Amino acid sequence: MIRHLRTPLLAATATLLVAVLTGTLVTGAGAEGGIRYDSSYDDDIERAQDRSDSYDEQLEDLEGALEDTSAEIIAASKKLKATEAKLPAAQEALDKANDKVDEALLQQKLTADKLAAAEAQDKAIADQIAEDEARIVELEEIVAALARAQYQGVGDDEALSLVFGASTSQEFIDKFAAEHNASRVQSNALADVEEIAAVNRNRGARQEAVRDYIVELKAEADALVVETERLQKKAAEKKASLDELVAEQQKLKADLEAKKAEELARQEALEAKQQAVRNTIKDLVKKKLAEEEAARKAAEEAARKAAEEAAKGNGGSSSSGGSSSSGGSSSSGGSTSTWSKGLLGWPSPYHVVTSSYGMRFHPILHYWRLHAGTDIRAYCGTPIYAARAGKVQWAMWRAGLGNTVLLDHGYIEGKSLMTSYNHLTRSVVSAGQYVTKGQLVGYSGNTGTSAACHLHFEVYVNGDTTDPMQYIG
Repeated sequence: MIRHLRTPLLAATATLLVAVLTGTLVTGAGAEGGIRYDSSYDDDIERAQDRSDSYDEQLEDLEGALEDTSAEIIAASKKLKATEAKLPAAQEALDKANDKVDEALLQQKLTADKLAAAEAQDKAIADQIAEDEARIVELEEIVAALARAQYQGVGDDEALSLVFGASTSQEFIDKFAAEHNASRVQSNALADVEEIAAVNRNRGARQEAVRDYIVELKAEADALVVETERLQKKAAEKKASLDELVAEQQKLKADLEAKKAEELARQEALEAKQQAVRNTIKDLVKKKLAEEEAARKAAEEAARKAAEEAAKGNGGSSSSGGSSSSGGSSSSGGSTSTWSKGLLGWPSPYHVVTSSYGMRFHPILHYWRLHAGTDIRAYCGTPIYAARAGKVQWAMWRAGLGNTVLLDHGYIEGKSLMTSYNHLTRSVVSAGQYVTKGQLVGYSGNTGTSAACHLHFEVYVNGDTTDPMQYIG
């Protein structure tokens, strides 16, 4: 049942709201010595009750709109709505999953670029170190050759010739600048060796750091591959879930469309039955009017004959012929019509209208129809009372209306007035019985084609339905 669809808020505040709604909650403003509590607590209660009332109104609007609708198509529509409600979340989940996959792929590319740059840097450092180590070997050979020459007592020019293949000192000077000599070359070579060795040690440290970074990047790249595969799998699951929801939505929509044709035909048949009930009421009114008219004519005929007999007894004279008709039921010209608020009392102890009289749009079948009465809040088993004194015309089951009671209130200012109480769990009156205003006629329920427990209250004036709220007060 739709009314069972309550939010956590209603469940959490149910006991308190019942106390508030039934008036059993004692506030600090009540009798002296009553329960007192912080005013902010009152505000919380009021806000909770406002939210509860708002939710109830929405629920009752839906219930009213779905009145006379089969449970099967309501269930199909609810299932479709529930599925459609999941689609945005499923699409959002898929979008987020795809975004994470894209982010992971981008991170993979960035890591791959970093790894390629680091490996290129490692190679460059390795090439530079190899080149410098070859240079060190060359310089060490020069120093060794000079040392051997000096040890053997060879002159500078001869030593340089030995080292560089120069035949004369002039040739060496032409090649290496005149101010250099063997000892200076040896000293510079040793300095170069030390400098290159120091630079290479720094390069080695840098290379070691780069290679550690490469190891980290490779581990990161491997982890990213695993994570990307996981995210891609998750995205595929989200896509499959969304596709399943879409497929289910399409199937439910097709099923609902197929059911709509059947439901429309059922609605037409039901409306015909309910119209037959209204036609029966109209026929009752016509019959009563015909009986009233016949009785009036019979009374007039009897009065005429009595007047004639009286005239004969008086020798043919009549002094009061036209005056007797002035005592009819019509009221004086300045009197106020009784057809106004207060003509009828509230048939339910809950003075809350949940769905008004008038044209109403069906949320599933998408067409306008007349809601021929007023739905009044009446929870399951709520006592239902006669809105005015009258005679029970019937207390029986009627198509669509379920257990129903029809009261005939007679004529008011020449117009027939009847009231109908529908969807009752049961009635406690029977046809032909006279009831007083406020007398129990039955208990509210959910019989017939009703979406939830409530009272569907109809008012008939001269056999036609009219808005009950014109007269309830």
